[in-house]
Amino acid sequence: MSTPSRPSLVRHWLALAEELVGRAAPRLDALNLFPVPDADTGTNMLATLTAARTAADACPAQDDAGAVLAHAGAAALDSARGNSGMLLAVSLAGMAEPLRGRERVDAFALAAAFGAADRAARQALSDPREGTILTVLSAAARSLARSSTQAPDTPAVAGDADPAVRLGPAVTVMLADCVQAVEETESLLAPLTGAQVVDAGAVGLLWVFEALRAVVTGTPVDEELATALPGYGEGVHAAEGEPAAAAEAPAEGAVEVMGTLTLTPLAAAELRRRLADVGDAVILAPLGTARDGQGRVPWRVHVHVPRAEDAIGPLRAAGDVEGLTVTDLAGPSHGDDAAPDGCHGR
Repeated sequence: MSTPSRPSLVRHWLALAEELVGRAAPRLDALNLFPVPDADTGTNMLATLTAARTAADACPAQDDAGAVLAHAGAAALDSARGNSGMLLAVSLAGMAEPLRGRERVDAFALAAAFGAADRAARQALSDPREGTILTVLSAAARSLARSSTQAPDTPAVAGDADPAVRLGPAVTVMLADCVQAVEETESLLAPLTGAQVVDAGAVGLLWVFEALRAVVTGTPVDEELATALPGYGEGVHAAEGEPAAAAEAPAEGAVEVMGTLTLTPLAAAELRRRLADVGDAVILAPLGTARDGQGRVPWRVHVHVPRAEDAIGPLRAAGDVEGLTVTDLAGPSHGDDAAPDGCHGR
């Protein structure tokens, strides 16, 4: 079966990813342990994909997959919530540049895009940790890089014009490698090892990649893909007892603070340092590459801090903050947000 056209492939992928993560969201929320067990990983990843899919559908660049992904990634970053939502948005935005102006999305182009996404996600974090989305994203990038450089010594699949750039087999192998990477997350983070479960964000990204495989190959979704993954079937929050206690609960009063500032790269680096001094789970990611007359671009900022003012002070010292939100990490979800001092999200 022939691969969909470039922008069509991106739109179909994001739409199916939104559907699959939407179905999985309750289980992902229940599985959520790291960095804090606040039961919202699936909810946050779904919100990110909804924003990305909506933006992709509305993108005026009808003939450029890279432009569609850039549009989708920027929208996702602007509305992303939580660690997993932010990292997924950063990954989508990071994929865009290598796909701009490509005549087709082949294994070489996709390998470059996933490599860029992997770098962008790691650069956005102050403290990259294995056993998370990062582990699966890196596995995908490595797998595609291997497939794109292997000699095409097998017959072409019907409908593939050039066996050297066949995408379907490469993405199928990538998915298998990512399943293994998700399984390995259980041994890479102490809270996951103690609870004997895999990382919720990693499983969410696996469903995003399964959507890509299904769209590229034109085959049905593997509904049983995650069934055997430790903890996915029941979730750690779905049952009482020891598993949930294996994670470190958020400290009383701990909050997630997010906002958008227009900064130079140097100012963004300084803000990252200041936020790392007062909190953790620090993520800074640019919303685009176009700079203003002062060499600045908008940056989306995410941090966990003991008190909201610990982050709001450095944010406001760095510049004007848009879309400021403060979320209680000990609350039941990230749906009830309040921004202090009359500053509200856009």
